[in-house]
Amino acid sequence: MTTAARWKLRRAFAHQERLPNLPPVVGTVLAARGITTRGAAERFYKPYLEARHDPLLLPGIEPAMRRTREAIEAHETIALFGDFDVDGVTSIALLKLALERLGATTIPYLPDRFSEGYGLNVGAVDLLREQGASLLISADCGTSSVAEIAHANSLGLDAIVLDHHTVPPEMPQALAVINPKREESPYPFTELAAVGVAYRFLQALYESLGRELPEGDFLDLVALGTVVDVAPLEDENRAIVAAGLKHMRTSPRPGVEALAGIAGTSADRIRAETLGFGLGPRLNAAGRMRHARTALDLLLADSALRARTIAEELDALNRQRQQECEQGLLEAEELLGASDDPLTMVGSERMHAGIIGIVAGRLVESRSRPAIVYEQGPETSRASARTFGDFDIVRAIRRESELLVRHGGHRAAAGFTIRNEHLDLFRERIVNTAAEQLSPEDLRPTLTIDAEASLGDLSGVEIRGLTQFEPCGHGNRRPVLLSRNVELRDARRVGADGSHLKLKVREGASTWPGIAFRQGEMEPADELDIVYSLSREWRGERMELEVLDFAPSAERRGLAVGD
Repeated sequence: MTTAARWKLRRAFAHQERLPNLPPVVGTVLAARGITTRGAAERFYKPYLEARHDPLLLPGIEPAMRRTREAIEAHETIALFGDFDVDGVTSIALLKLALERLGATTIPYLPDRFSEGYGLNVGAVDLLREQGASLLISADCGTSSVAEIAHANSLGLDAIVLDHHTVPPEMPQALAVINPKREESPYPFTELAAVGVAYRFLQALYESLGRELPEGDFLDLVALGTVVDVAPLEDENRAIVAAGLKHMRTSPRPGVEALAGIAGTSADRIRAETLGFGLGPRLNAAGRMRHARTALDLLLADSALRARTIAEELDALNRQRQQECEQGLLEAEELLGASDDPLTMVGSERMHAGIIGIVAGRLVESRSRPAIVYEQGPETSRASARTFGDFDIVRAIRRESELLVRHGGHRAAAGFTIRNEHLDLFRERIVNTAAEQLSPEDLRPTLTIDAEASLGDLSGVEIRGLTQFEPCGHGNRRPVLLSRNVELRDARRVGADGSHLKLKVREGASTWPGIAFRQGEMEPADELDIVYSLSREWRGERMELEVLDFAPSAERRGLAVGD
Protein backbone atom coordinates (compact mmCIF):
# COMPACT_ATOMS: atom_id res chain seq x y z
CA MET A 1 0.00 0.00 0.00
CA THR A 2 1.36 3.39 -0.94
CA THR A 3 -0.31 5.09 2.06
CA ALA A 4 -0.25 3.59 5.55
CA ALA A 5 -3.55 1.80 6.02
CA ARG A 6 -5.92 2.87 8.74
CA TRP A 7 -6.63 -0.05 11.05
CA LYS A 8 -10.19 -0.15 12.30
CA LEU A 9 -11.79 -2.54 14.79
CA ARG A 10 -15.13 -3.65 13.37
CA ARG A 11 -17.01 -3.60 16.68
CA ALA A 12 -15.64 -2.17 19.92
CA PHE A 13 -17.26 -4.47 22.49
CA ALA A 14 -17.54 -7.67 20.49
CA HIS A 15 -15.41 -9.56 23.03
CA GLN A 16 -18.04 -8.78 25.69
CA GLU A 17 -20.98 -9.81 23.49
CA ARG A 18 -19.69 -13.16 22.28
CA LEU A 19 -21.53 -16.41 22.91
CA PRO A 20 -19.97 -18.07 25.98
CA ASN A 21 -20.04 -21.61 24.57
CA LEU A 22 -17.76 -20.74 21.65
CA PRO A 23 -13.95 -20.47 21.63
CA PRO A 24 -13.06 -16.88 22.64
CA VAL A 25 -11.55 -15.69 19.34
CA VAL A 26 -14.27 -17.35 17.24
CA GLY A 27 -17.00 -15.93 19.44
CA THR A 28 -15.50 -12.44 19.25
CA VAL A 29 -15.27 -12.52 15.46
CA LEU A 30 -18.88 -13.70 15.18
CA ALA A 31 -20.05 -10.98 17.57
CA ALA A 32 -18.10 -8.39 15.57
CA ARG A 33 -20.27 -9.40 12.62
CA GLY A 34 -23.49 -9.17 14.61
CA ILE A 35 -23.87 -12.90 15.34
CA THR A 36 -24.63 -13.01 19.06
CA THR A 37 -27.38 -15.64 19.40
CA ARG A 38 -27.27 -19.43 19.15
CA GLY A 39 -29.80 -19.40 16.31
CA ALA A 40 -27.82 -16.89 14.27
CA ALA A 41 -24.60 -18.84 14.85
CA GLU A 42 -26.24 -22.09 13.79
CA ARG A 43 -27.57 -20.51 10.56
CA PHE A 44 -24.14 -19.05 9.86
CA TYR A 45 -22.31 -22.35 10.28
CA LYS A 46 -25.06 -24.24 8.45
CA PRO A 47 -25.90 -22.00 5.46
CA TYR A 48 -28.45 -24.49 4.18
CA LEU A 49 -30.69 -23.41 7.07
CA GLU A 50 -30.86 -19.89 5.59
CA ALA A 51 -34.35 -19.12 4.31
CA ARG A 52 -34.79 -19.26 0.54
CA HIS A 53 -36.96 -16.36 -0.47
CA ASP A 54 -40.09 -16.87 -2.55
CA PRO A 55 -39.18 -16.30 -6.23
CA LEU A 56 -42.77 -15.20 -6.91
CA LEU A 57 -41.90 -11.99 -5.04
CA LEU A 58 -39.53 -10.97 -7.85
CA PRO A 59 -41.07 -8.15 -9.90
CA GLY A 60 -42.37 -9.19 -13.30
CA ILE A 61 -42.03 -12.91 -12.73
CA GLU A 62 -45.68 -13.87 -13.42
CA PRO A 63 -45.84 -12.49 -16.99
CA ALA A 64 -42.32 -13.83 -17.63
CA MET A 65 -43.34 -17.35 -16.60
CA ARG A 66 -46.56 -17.16 -18.60
CA ARG A 67 -44.82 -16.04 -21.80
CA THR A 68 -42.02 -18.60 -21.43
CA ARG A 69 -44.52 -21.43 -20.95
CA GLU A 70 -46.35 -20.29 -24.08
CA ALA A 71 -43.09 -20.31 -26.05
CA ILE A 72 -42.20 -23.81 -24.89
CA GLU A 73 -45.67 -25.22 -25.58
CA ALA A 74 -45.83 -23.61 -29.04
CA HIS A 75 -42.28 -24.73 -29.93
CA GLU A 76 -41.16 -21.14 -30.45
CA THR A 77 -37.48 -20.32 -30.59
CA ILE A 78 -36.17 -18.55 -27.48
CA ALA A 79 -33.09 -16.35 -27.85
CA LEU A 80 -30.85 -16.24 -24.78
CA PHE A 81 -28.66 -13.12 -24.73
CA GLY A 82 -26.01 -12.80 -22.00
CA ASP A 83 -23.12 -10.60 -21.01
CA PHE A 84 -19.61 -11.82 -21.85
CA ASP A 85 -18.41 -12.12 -18.23
CA VAL A 86 -18.74 -15.21 -16.02
CA ASP A 87 -22.06 -14.10 -14.52
CA GLY A 88 -23.53 -13.72 -17.99
CA VAL A 89 -22.00 -16.92 -19.34
CA THR A 90 -23.17 -19.05 -16.39
CA SER A 91 -26.63 -17.47 -16.71
CA ILE A 92 -26.86 -18.51 -20.37
CA ALA A 93 -25.54 -22.02 -19.68
CA LEU A 94 -28.09 -22.41 -16.87
CA LEU A 95 -31.00 -21.09 -18.95
CA LYS A 96 -30.11 -23.21 -21.98
CA LEU A 97 -29.77 -26.45 -20.02
CA ALA A 98 -32.82 -25.93 -17.82
CA LEU A 99 -35.16 -24.64 -20.55
CA GLU A 100 -34.18 -27.35 -23.04
CA ARG A 101 -34.94 -29.93 -20.35
CA LEU A 102 -38.51 -28.57 -20.51
CA GLY A 103 -38.55 -29.04 -24.27
CA ALA A 104 -37.62 -25.50 -25.30
CA THR A 105 -35.74 -24.57 -28.46
CA THR A 106 -33.04 -22.00 -27.68
CA ILE A 107 -30.38 -19.89 -29.39
CA PRO A 108 -27.65 -18.84 -26.95
CA TYR A 109 -25.96 -15.57 -27.88
CA LEU A 110 -22.99 -13.85 -26.27
CA PRO A 111 -21.86 -10.54 -27.80
CA ASP A 112 -18.36 -9.85 -29.02
CA ARG A 113 -16.70 -7.41 -26.62
CA PHE A 114 -14.71 -5.72 -29.39
CA SER A 115 -17.24 -5.39 -32.23
CA GLU A 116 -20.47 -5.15 -30.20
CA GLY A 117 -19.57 -3.99 -26.71
CA TYR A 118 -21.55 -4.51 -23.52
CA GLY A 119 -25.27 -5.21 -23.45
CA LEU A 120 -28.02 -5.67 -25.99
CA ASN A 121 -27.44 -4.17 -29.41
CA VAL A 122 -29.69 -3.62 -32.41
CA GLY A 123 -27.60 -5.76 -34.74
CA ALA A 124 -27.84 -8.78 -32.46
CA VAL A 125 -31.59 -8.28 -32.03
CA ASP A 126 -32.01 -8.20 -35.81
CA LEU A 127 -29.93 -11.36 -36.24
CA LEU A 128 -31.81 -13.30 -33.57
CA ARG A 129 -35.14 -12.31 -35.09
CA GLU A 130 -33.92 -13.41 -38.52
CA GLN A 131 -32.96 -16.78 -37.00
CA GLY A 132 -36.57 -17.27 -35.96
CA ALA A 133 -36.62 -16.14 -32.33
CA SER A 134 -39.93 -14.80 -31.08
CA LEU A 135 -38.93 -14.48 -27.40
CA LEU A 136 -35.74 -12.84 -26.17
CA ILE A 137 -34.46 -13.45 -22.63
CA SER A 138 -31.51 -11.28 -21.64
CA ALA A 139 -29.35 -12.16 -18.63
CA ASP A 140 -26.89 -9.91 -16.78
CA CYS A 141 -27.86 -6.99 -19.03
CA GLY A 142 -30.98 -5.30 -20.34
CA THR A 143 -32.11 -3.07 -17.47
CA SER A 144 -30.65 -0.04 -19.28
CA SER A 145 -31.43 -1.21 -22.85
CA VAL A 146 -34.35 1.12 -23.57
CA ALA A 147 -33.72 1.64 -27.30
CA GLU A 148 -32.67 -1.95 -28.01
CA ILE A 149 -35.76 -3.47 -26.42
CA ALA A 150 -37.98 -0.91 -28.15
CA HIS A 151 -36.41 -2.13 -31.40
CA ALA A 152 -37.07 -5.76 -30.44
CA ASN A 153 -40.70 -4.88 -29.76
CA SER A 154 -40.98 -3.24 -33.18
CA LEU A 155 -39.88 -6.53 -34.75
CA GLY A 156 -42.47 -8.55 -32.83
CA LEU A 157 -39.84 -9.98 -30.49
CA ASP A 158 -41.04 -10.15 -26.87
CA ALA A 159 -38.35 -9.43 -24.28
CA ILE A 160 -37.76 -10.65 -20.72
CA VAL A 161 -34.89 -9.15 -18.71
CA LEU A 162 -33.13 -11.11 -15.94
CA ASP A 163 -30.70 -8.68 -14.36
CA HIS A 164 -29.21 -7.30 -11.16
CA HIS A 165 -27.60 -4.05 -12.28
CA THR A 166 -28.50 -0.65 -10.87
CA VAL A 167 -31.88 0.47 -12.17
CA PRO A 168 -31.83 3.71 -14.21
CA PRO A 169 -34.57 6.36 -14.10
CA GLU A 170 -36.06 4.98 -17.33
CA MET A 171 -36.54 1.24 -17.74
CA PRO A 172 -37.10 -0.54 -21.06
CA GLN A 173 -40.60 -1.48 -22.16
CA ALA A 174 -39.94 -5.20 -21.88
CA LEU A 175 -42.63 -7.76 -21.21
CA ALA A 176 -40.92 -8.22 -17.83
CA VAL A 177 -37.85 -6.78 -16.09
CA ILE A 178 -36.97 -9.18 -13.28
CA ASN A 179 -34.45 -7.30 -11.17
CA PRO A 180 -34.45 -7.40 -7.35
CA LYS A 181 -32.96 -3.89 -7.29
CA ARG A 182 -36.16 -2.37 -8.69
CA GLU A 183 -37.46 0.15 -6.17
CA GLU A 184 -40.91 -1.44 -6.02
CA SER A 185 -39.57 -4.99 -5.66
CA PRO A 186 -40.95 -6.86 -2.62
CA TYR A 187 -38.17 -9.45 -2.90
CA PRO A 188 -36.30 -9.19 0.44
CA PHE A 189 -32.75 -9.65 -0.90
CA THR A 190 -31.38 -7.25 -3.50
CA GLU A 191 -27.88 -8.68 -4.01
CA LEU A 192 -28.45 -11.76 -6.18
CA ALA A 193 -26.05 -12.11 -9.10
CA ALA A 194 -27.75 -12.31 -12.50
CA VAL A 195 -27.30 -16.09 -12.47
CA GLY A 196 -29.09 -16.13 -9.12
CA VAL A 197 -31.99 -14.18 -10.64
CA ALA A 198 -32.09 -16.67 -13.53
CA TYR A 199 -32.07 -19.55 -11.07
CA ARG A 200 -34.99 -18.15 -9.07
CA PHE A 201 -36.91 -17.55 -12.30
CA LEU A 202 -36.35 -21.15 -13.38
CA GLN A 203 -37.41 -22.48 -9.98
CA ALA A 204 -40.71 -20.63 -10.27
CA LEU A 205 -41.14 -21.70 -13.91
CA TYR A 206 -40.57 -25.37 -13.12
CA GLU A 207 -42.96 -25.21 -10.17
CA SER A 208 -45.64 -23.60 -12.34
CA LEU A 209 -45.35 -26.65 -14.62
CA GLY A 210 -45.66 -29.08 -11.72
CA ARG A 211 -41.98 -29.96 -11.75
CA GLU A 212 -39.02 -29.33 -9.46
CA LEU A 213 -35.79 -27.78 -10.71
CA PRO A 214 -33.04 -30.29 -9.84
CA GLU A 215 -30.58 -28.33 -7.69
CA GLY A 216 -27.78 -30.83 -8.06
CA ASP A 217 -27.68 -30.32 -11.82
CA PHE A 218 -27.45 -26.53 -11.79
CA LEU A 219 -26.34 -25.03 -8.47
CA ASP A 220 -22.66 -25.30 -9.41
CA LEU A 221 -23.27 -22.80 -12.23
CA VAL A 222 -25.10 -20.45 -9.86
CA ALA A 223 -22.30 -20.64 -7.29
CA LEU A 224 -19.64 -20.03 -9.95
CA GLY A 225 -21.34 -16.94 -11.35
CA THR A 226 -22.15 -15.57 -7.90
CA VAL A 227 -18.60 -15.82 -6.57
CA VAL A 228 -16.81 -14.59 -9.69
CA ASP A 229 -19.17 -11.63 -10.06
CA VAL A 230 -18.23 -10.65 -6.47
CA ALA A 231 -21.83 -10.73 -5.24
CA PRO A 232 -21.88 -10.48 -1.43
CA LEU A 233 -21.77 -13.92 0.22
CA GLU A 234 -24.58 -13.25 2.67
CA ASP A 235 -28.21 -14.24 3.02
CA GLU A 236 -29.31 -16.63 0.26
CA ASN A 237 -26.16 -16.06 -1.81
CA ARG A 238 -24.15 -17.78 0.90
CA ALA A 239 -26.58 -20.69 1.00
CA ILE A 240 -26.47 -21.01 -2.79
CA VAL A 241 -22.67 -20.95 -2.92
CA ALA A 242 -22.27 -23.43 -0.05
CA ALA A 243 -24.62 -25.89 -1.77
CA GLY A 244 -23.06 -25.30 -5.19
CA LEU A 245 -19.56 -25.95 -3.88
CA LYS A 246 -20.72 -29.21 -2.32
CA HIS A 247 -22.07 -30.40 -5.67
CA MET A 248 -18.87 -29.35 -7.44
CA ARG A 249 -16.74 -31.39 -5.07
CA THR A 250 -18.83 -34.54 -5.29
CA SER A 251 -20.04 -34.55 -8.91
CA PRO A 252 -18.36 -31.79 -10.93
CA ARG A 253 -19.42 -31.17 -14.51
CA PRO A 254 -16.60 -31.97 -16.99
CA GLY A 255 -15.77 -28.32 -17.66
CA VAL A 256 -15.40 -27.41 -13.99
CA GLU A 257 -13.27 -30.47 -13.27
CA ALA A 258 -11.01 -29.81 -16.25
CA LEU A 259 -10.52 -26.13 -15.44
CA ALA A 260 -9.83 -26.88 -11.77
CA GLY A 261 -7.12 -29.31 -12.88
CA ILE A 262 -5.59 -26.67 -15.16
CA ALA A 263 -5.65 -24.22 -12.23
CA GLY A 264 -3.69 -26.69 -10.10
CA THR A 265 -6.28 -28.24 -7.82
CA SER A 266 -8.62 -31.20 -7.79
CA ALA A 267 -12.40 -30.84 -7.92
CA ASP A 268 -12.82 -32.27 -4.42
CA ARG A 269 -10.76 -29.35 -3.03
CA ILE A 270 -12.70 -26.57 -4.73
CA ARG A 271 -13.49 -23.63 -2.46
CA ALA A 272 -14.96 -20.20 -3.11
CA GLU A 273 -11.38 -18.92 -3.39
CA THR A 274 -10.73 -21.47 -6.16
CA LEU A 275 -13.64 -20.08 -8.14
CA GLY A 276 -12.60 -16.47 -7.65
CA PHE A 277 -8.87 -16.80 -8.32
CA GLY A 278 -8.49 -20.04 -10.27
CA LEU A 279 -11.52 -20.67 -12.48
CA GLY A 280 -12.97 -17.17 -12.81
CA PRO A 281 -9.98 -15.43 -14.46
CA ARG A 282 -9.61 -18.23 -17.00
CA LEU A 283 -13.31 -18.18 -17.90
CA ASN A 284 -13.30 -14.39 -18.14
CA ALA A 285 -10.21 -14.50 -20.34
CA ALA A 286 -12.32 -15.85 -23.20
CA GLY A 287 -14.48 -12.73 -23.44
CA ARG A 288 -11.56 -10.42 -22.67
CA MET A 289 -9.15 -11.75 -25.28
CA ARG A 290 -11.26 -13.49 -27.94
CA HIS A 291 -14.92 -14.46 -27.48
CA ALA A 292 -16.95 -15.61 -24.47
CA ARG A 293 -18.39 -18.48 -26.49
CA THR A 294 -15.30 -20.51 -25.54
CA ALA A 295 -16.20 -20.22 -21.85
CA LEU A 296 -19.79 -21.24 -22.60
CA ASP A 297 -18.56 -24.23 -24.61
CA LEU A 298 -16.53 -25.36 -21.59
CA LEU A 299 -19.52 -25.22 -19.24
CA LEU A 300 -21.67 -27.11 -21.74
CA ALA A 301 -19.01 -29.74 -22.57
CA ASP A 302 -20.31 -33.27 -22.01
CA SER A 303 -17.02 -35.19 -22.11
CA ALA A 304 -13.78 -34.97 -20.18
CA LEU A 305 -11.69 -34.95 -23.37
CA ARG A 306 -13.63 -32.07 -24.92
CA ALA A 307 -13.54 -30.15 -21.64
CA ARG A 308 -9.78 -30.60 -21.24
CA THR A 309 -9.11 -29.25 -24.74
CA ILE A 310 -11.19 -26.13 -24.09
CA ALA A 311 -9.71 -25.65 -20.61
CA GLU A 312 -6.20 -25.63 -22.09
CA GLU A 313 -7.32 -23.01 -24.62
CA LEU A 314 -8.73 -20.84 -21.80
CA ASP A 315 -5.51 -21.19 -19.85
CA ALA A 316 -3.52 -19.94 -22.84
CA LEU A 317 -5.89 -16.99 -23.23
CA ASN A 318 -5.48 -16.21 -19.54
CA ARG A 319 -1.70 -16.07 -19.87
CA GLN A 320 -2.15 -13.68 -22.77
CA ARG A 321 -4.53 -11.63 -20.63
CA GLN A 322 -1.95 -11.44 -17.83
CA GLN A 323 0.69 -10.10 -20.23
CA GLU A 324 -1.72 -7.50 -21.60
CA CYS A 325 -2.62 -6.45 -18.04
CA GLU A 326 0.99 -5.85 -17.09
CA GLN A 327 1.59 -3.79 -20.23
CA GLY A 328 -1.63 -1.85 -19.71
CA LEU A 329 -0.81 -1.09 -16.08
CA LEU A 330 2.67 0.15 -16.97
CA GLU A 331 1.22 2.42 -19.63
CA ALA A 332 -1.47 3.74 -17.28
CA GLU A 333 1.05 4.52 -14.55
CA GLU A 334 3.32 6.26 -17.06
CA LEU A 335 0.45 8.41 -18.37
CA LEU A 336 -0.72 9.31 -14.87
CA GLY A 337 2.64 10.19 -13.42
CA ALA A 338 2.27 11.90 -10.05
CA SER A 339 -1.39 12.84 -10.54
CA ASP A 340 -3.20 13.25 -7.23
CA ASP A 341 -6.75 13.73 -8.55
CA PRO A 342 -9.34 12.19 -6.19
CA LEU A 343 -10.45 10.00 -9.10
CA THR A 344 -8.04 8.46 -11.61
CA MET A 345 -9.06 8.53 -15.28
CA VAL A 346 -6.63 7.37 -17.93
CA GLY A 347 -6.63 5.74 -21.35
CA SER A 348 -5.17 5.63 -24.83
CA GLU A 349 -5.62 3.97 -28.20
CA ARG A 350 -3.05 1.34 -27.13
CA MET A 351 -5.06 0.17 -24.13
CA HIS A 352 -6.63 -3.27 -24.77
CA ALA A 353 -10.42 -3.20 -24.27
CA GLY A 354 -10.38 -6.66 -22.74
CA ILE A 355 -8.27 -5.67 -19.73
CA ILE A 356 -9.35 -2.11 -18.90
CA GLY A 357 -11.48 -3.30 -15.97
CA ILE A 358 -8.59 -5.21 -14.45
CA VAL A 359 -6.22 -2.27 -14.90
CA ALA A 360 -8.79 0.01 -13.25
CA GLY A 361 -8.94 -2.39 -10.30
CA ARG A 362 -5.16 -2.46 -9.99
CA LEU A 363 -5.04 1.35 -10.03
CA VAL A 364 -7.60 1.45 -7.23
CA GLU A 365 -5.32 -0.84 -5.20
CA SER A 366 -2.15 1.13 -5.86
CA ARG A 367 -3.58 4.67 -5.65
CA SER A 368 -6.43 4.25 -3.14
CA ARG A 369 -9.03 6.12 -5.16
CA PRO A 370 -11.72 5.35 -7.77
CA ALA A 371 -10.36 4.66 -11.25
CA ILE A 372 -11.62 4.77 -14.84
CA VAL A 373 -9.58 3.25 -17.67
CA TYR A 374 -10.58 3.50 -21.32
CA GLU A 375 -9.55 2.28 -24.73
CA GLN A 376 -9.72 5.17 -27.19
CA GLY A 377 -11.08 4.23 -30.58
CA PRO A 378 -11.31 6.34 -33.75
CA GLU A 379 -14.58 7.99 -32.72
CA THR A 380 -15.63 6.55 -29.37
CA SER A 381 -13.92 5.20 -26.27
CA ARG A 382 -14.95 2.25 -24.11
CA ALA A 383 -14.33 2.67 -20.42
CA SER A 384 -14.42 0.51 -17.31
CA ALA A 385 -14.67 1.95 -13.80
CA ARG A 386 -13.94 0.61 -10.32
CA THR A 387 -14.70 2.34 -7.06
CA PHE A 388 -12.88 2.86 -3.78
CA GLY A 389 -14.49 2.93 -0.37
CA ASP A 390 -18.11 4.09 -0.34
CA PHE A 391 -17.97 6.17 -3.52
CA ASP A 392 -20.91 5.23 -5.81
CA ILE A 393 -19.18 5.09 -9.18
CA VAL A 394 -22.26 4.22 -11.23
CA ARG A 395 -24.22 7.16 -9.80
CA ALA A 396 -21.33 9.51 -10.55
CA ILE A 397 -21.21 8.24 -14.14
CA ARG A 398 -24.97 8.50 -14.55
CA ARG A 399 -24.85 12.20 -13.62
CA GLU A 400 -23.09 12.75 -16.95
CA SER A 401 -25.37 10.52 -19.02
CA GLU A 402 -25.98 13.23 -21.65
CA LEU A 403 -22.30 12.87 -22.60
CA LEU A 404 -22.46 9.08 -22.95
CA VAL A 405 -23.47 6.73 -25.74
CA ARG A 406 -24.35 3.98 -23.23
CA HIS A 407 -23.60 3.09 -19.64
CA GLY A 408 -24.46 0.66 -16.85
CA GLY A 409 -23.11 -1.26 -13.90
CA HIS A 410 -23.10 -1.61 -10.13
CA ARG A 411 -22.30 0.75 -7.29
CA ALA A 412 -18.73 -0.58 -7.25
CA ALA A 413 -18.08 -1.33 -10.93
CA ALA A 414 -19.41 0.18 -14.12
CA GLY A 415 -18.76 0.63 -17.80
CA PHE A 416 -19.65 3.15 -20.47
CA THR A 417 -19.05 4.23 -24.05
CA ILE A 418 -18.36 7.88 -24.81
CA ARG A 419 -17.64 9.93 -27.92
CA ASN A 420 -14.05 11.13 -27.91
CA GLU A 421 -14.97 14.80 -28.16
CA HIS A 422 -16.66 14.50 -24.75
CA LEU A 423 -13.75 12.84 -22.93
CA ASP A 424 -12.17 15.99 -21.50
CA LEU A 425 -15.46 17.45 -20.28
CA PHE A 426 -16.49 14.12 -18.76
CA ARG A 427 -13.13 13.81 -16.98
CA GLU A 428 -13.42 17.32 -15.55
CA ARG A 429 -16.95 16.74 -14.30
CA ILE A 430 -16.44 13.33 -12.72
CA VAL A 431 -13.18 14.39 -11.02
CA ASN A 432 -15.09 17.36 -9.58
CA THR A 433 -17.82 15.00 -8.35
CA ALA A 434 -15.19 12.86 -6.62
CA ALA A 435 -13.60 15.97 -5.09
CA GLU A 436 -16.99 17.04 -3.70
CA GLN A 437 -17.71 13.65 -2.14
CA LEU A 438 -14.30 12.35 -1.04
CA SER A 439 -12.19 13.84 1.73
CA PRO A 440 -8.46 13.06 2.15
CA GLU A 441 -9.39 10.61 4.93
CA ASP A 442 -11.82 8.86 2.54
CA LEU A 443 -8.87 8.21 0.21
CA ARG A 444 -6.89 6.46 2.91
CA PRO A 445 -7.14 2.65 2.72
CA THR A 446 -8.86 1.08 5.71
CA LEU A 447 -8.40 -2.47 7.00
CA THR A 448 -11.31 -3.64 9.10
CA ILE A 449 -10.24 -5.99 11.89
CA ASP A 450 -12.61 -8.45 13.53
CA ALA A 451 -10.58 -9.14 16.67
CA GLU A 452 -7.24 -8.57 18.34
CA ALA A 453 -5.66 -11.85 19.39
CA SER A 454 -2.35 -13.41 20.28
CA LEU A 455 -0.94 -15.94 17.80
CA GLY A 456 -0.56 -18.21 20.79
CA ASP A 457 -4.34 -18.10 21.29
CA LEU A 458 -4.93 -19.82 17.97
CA SER A 459 -5.45 -23.34 19.23
CA GLY A 460 -6.76 -26.15 17.06
CA VAL A 461 -10.36 -25.51 18.09
CA GLU A 462 -10.02 -21.79 17.33
CA ILE A 463 -8.53 -22.53 13.91
CA ARG A 464 -11.31 -24.98 13.05
CA GLY A 465 -13.92 -22.43 14.05
CA LEU A 466 -12.34 -19.65 11.99
CA THR A 467 -11.86 -21.77 8.88
CA GLN A 468 -15.52 -22.80 9.00
CA PHE A 469 -16.53 -19.26 7.99
CA GLU A 470 -16.40 -20.60 4.44
CA PRO A 471 -17.64 -19.92 1.86
CA CYS A 472 -15.82 -16.59 2.13
CA GLY A 473 -15.69 -13.70 -0.29
CA HIS A 474 -17.20 -10.27 -0.72
CA GLY A 475 -19.72 -9.67 2.07
CA ASN A 476 -18.29 -12.49 4.18
CA ARG A 477 -14.55 -11.97 4.30
CA ARG A 478 -12.28 -14.43 6.03
CA PRO A 479 -11.85 -13.39 9.67
CA VAL A 480 -9.25 -10.63 10.01
CA LEU A 481 -7.12 -10.63 13.17
CA LEU A 482 -4.51 -8.32 14.66
CA SER A 483 -1.57 -9.72 16.61
CA ARG A 484 0.95 -7.35 18.20
CA ASN A 485 4.59 -7.84 19.18
CA VAL A 486 5.22 -10.75 16.82
CA GLU A 487 8.82 -11.80 16.23
CA LEU A 488 9.97 -11.90 12.61
CA ARG A 489 12.05 -15.03 12.02
CA ASP A 490 12.47 -14.84 8.26
CA ALA A 491 11.44 -12.69 5.28
CA ARG A 492 12.24 -13.11 1.61
CA ARG A 493 10.83 -11.83 -1.65
CA VAL A 494 9.06 -14.35 -3.87
CA GLY A 495 7.20 -14.40 -7.15
CA ALA A 496 8.48 -13.98 -10.69
CA ASP A 497 9.06 -10.27 -10.09
CA GLY A 498 9.71 -10.44 -6.35
CA SER A 499 6.50 -8.56 -5.64
CA HIS A 500 5.39 -10.80 -2.73
CA LEU A 501 6.92 -11.33 0.68
CA LYS A 502 7.24 -14.78 2.25
CA LEU A 503 7.40 -14.56 6.03
CA LYS A 504 7.91 -16.70 9.09
CA VAL A 505 6.69 -15.21 12.36
CA ARG A 506 6.75 -16.41 15.94
CA GLU A 507 5.00 -15.61 19.19
CA GLY A 508 5.77 -17.74 22.22
CA ALA A 509 5.75 -21.37 21.14
CA SER A 510 3.78 -20.66 17.95
CA THR A 511 5.61 -20.28 14.62
CA TRP A 512 3.61 -19.56 11.48
CA PRO A 513 4.43 -19.28 7.77
CA GLY A 514 2.89 -16.27 6.06
CA ILE A 515 2.56 -14.58 2.71
CA ALA A 516 2.16 -10.84 2.13
CA PHE A 517 0.95 -10.35 -1.44
CA ARG A 518 2.23 -7.29 -3.34
CA GLN A 519 4.27 -6.13 -0.36
CA GLY A 520 7.66 -7.34 -1.58
CA GLU A 521 9.20 -3.88 -1.40
CA MET A 522 8.34 -3.48 2.29
CA GLU A 523 11.16 -3.79 4.82
CA PRO A 524 9.75 -5.51 7.93
CA ALA A 525 11.13 -4.78 11.38
CA ASP A 526 12.33 -7.52 13.72
CA GLU A 527 9.20 -7.11 15.86
CA LEU A 528 5.90 -6.56 14.11
CA ASP A 529 2.22 -5.90 14.57
CA ILE A 530 0.48 -7.91 11.84
CA VAL A 531 -3.03 -7.88 10.38
CA TYR A 532 -3.85 -11.22 8.78
CA SER A 533 -6.32 -13.95 7.89
CA LEU A 534 -5.90 -17.70 8.11
CA SER A 535 -5.57 -19.26 4.70
CA ARG A 536 -4.76 -22.57 3.11
CA GLU A 537 -1.77 -22.46 0.80
CA TRP A 538 -2.71 -22.36 -2.88
CA ARG A 539 -2.70 -25.89 -4.34
CA GLY A 540 -2.42 -27.35 -0.85
CA GLU A 541 -4.03 -27.81 2.52
CA ARG A 542 -1.31 -26.43 4.78
CA MET A 543 -2.49 -23.50 6.89
CA GLU A 544 -0.63 -20.21 6.71
CA LEU A 545 -1.19 -16.52 7.48
CA GLU A 546 -2.16 -14.21 4.67
CA VAL A 547 -0.60 -11.02 6.00
CA LEU A 548 -2.71 -8.09 4.82
CA ASP A 549 -0.57 -5.39 6.44
CA PHE A 550 2.13 -4.98 9.05
CA ALA A 551 3.91 -2.24 10.96
CA PRO A 552 6.84 -2.10 13.39
CA SER A 553 5.61 -2.85 16.89
CA ALA A 554 7.48 0.24 18.08
CA GLU A 555 5.17 2.36 15.92
CA ARG A 556 2.16 1.13 17.90
CA ARG A 557 -0.22 2.01 15.10
CA GLY A 558 -3.57 3.17 16.47
CA LEU A 559 -6.75 1.19 16.13
CA ALA A 560 -9.85 3.16 15.17
CA VAL A 561 -13.11 1.78 16.51
CA GLY A 562 -16.34 1.06 14.65
CA ASP A 563 -19.77 0.96 16.25
